[in-house]
Amino acid sequence: MPFKLLFFCTLFAVVSCTQQAKLSVSDIKEVAVKHFREKGFHAIKDTSHVHVKKIQTGLDDEWFVAFNAVMSKPVLFLYHISDPNELPHYIPLNNKSEGIIEHVDFENVTNDEDYELVIELHFDYGLAYQAREIVILRHPFGNPAYEIFSFPFEQVWESIDSFDNRYGLPEHSKRIENHSFYEFFEGYILIRGTINYRENHLLEYKWNKEHEEFLLILDEELHEAEEEENKGGIIHKIKGNKTLVEVNAHEEGCLAYLLEDAQGHVLDIPSKIHDELLCSQVTSLSPNGRYLIYTDLEQNAICLYDIELQKNKPILNDFDSYEGVSEIAWPPKNSSKFGFISINQEEFLENTRIHIFTLRDNEQFYEQTYHKKVYYICDITGFCVPQKDYNYQFKTPNLFVYTPDSTGIFTGLKIP
Repeated sequence: MPFKLLFFCTLFAVVSCTQQAKLSVSDIKEVAVKHFREKGFHAIKDTSHVHVKKIQTGLDDEWFVAFNAVMSKPVLFLYHISDPNELPHYIPLNNKSEGIIEHVDFENVTNDEDYELVIELHFDYGLAYQAREIVILRHPFGNPAYEIFSFPFEQVWESIDSFDNRYGLPEHSKRIENHSFYEFFEGYILIRGTINYRENHLLEYKWNKEHEEFLLILDEELHEAEEEENKGGIIHKIKGNKTLVEVNAHEEGCLAYLLEDAQGHVLDIPSKIHDELLCSQVTSLSPNGRYLIYTDLEQNAICLYDIELQKNKPILNDFDSYEGVSEIAWPPKNSSKFGFISINQEEFLENTRIHIFTLRDNEQFYEQTYHKKVYYICDITGFCVPQKDYNYQFKTPNLFVYTPDSTGIFTGLKIP
């Protein structure tokens, strides 16, 4: 019997080399400790220093992943459950400082046919420094696996001054650089929270297949905060000195809003507009808080209300003739333009139309329409919309970008 086959049959205690072995976590820990030592990871002294997790890349393809549970140069060994005779995949994180691997999983982060290995590292230096970092490895079964993304989503520095202060107690200080969480969505990575000392912030990365990397496409301050008890409120969108509050609608299929000032008082707007906000499907407030866009179901139109001049005008008539109308997009921190996508599969050659409105002389918005194909999805009721930010947005006041198909690659539309 060849030595390699004999070694693994003995090591994993299989009854027959032709019969698939039933490996346990304790078996893998014993094997992993030996493999850690062979690779020179001397911080791993016994099985208590190793964690093992069972994960899968598909319905029938399962793996045991062993990784260091103590401060060490981080490293992983992947053992194929479906083929116990396969040599383990050895993955050291050579460019990382000593840390503890806390979490490992396979995720299709790039939204293609391959699964990436997602790792959470914990750097524990007592009071001096605590941090957590996400690391994503491309082709974990390749030779070698390589990093395509990393981000320290938590970073806290603490210190104690040993000299007595005037109260006879040591001084304690804490500095938080990052305190955020991440999520994956169809080729995007979103990071929200305190980021580089900026509270309530959002970073958005998108997978670029051509260059095999995640590119930062959005870096902005969030204007949303959750509320649980105030008038049943769910979301606050603070714009200028006003707040658009999404509240619980009383009718099924409705989105309901209140318009308040920064102190939480409901603003004095025409009662008809106030009532329409209680069932408004397309609703938005300009970044400076001056313009309110809402759906007037009685008038069967989307309307624009100038709060400063108290003027109201429809911007899209025959609302119920469309399969869907998207959310409103504004340029970053700019209220001079806005845009949205309408879908009418019977009348539009490309099925979708881009509507761009530009403010002229600080008084009136003028519309430009473009027959362009914008990627959208439909729900089971037949309501169809593109997904804002993922399928369309203003990059600058004069550049509207959109995705014409499911590849997620943006196309630019210059706005005069």
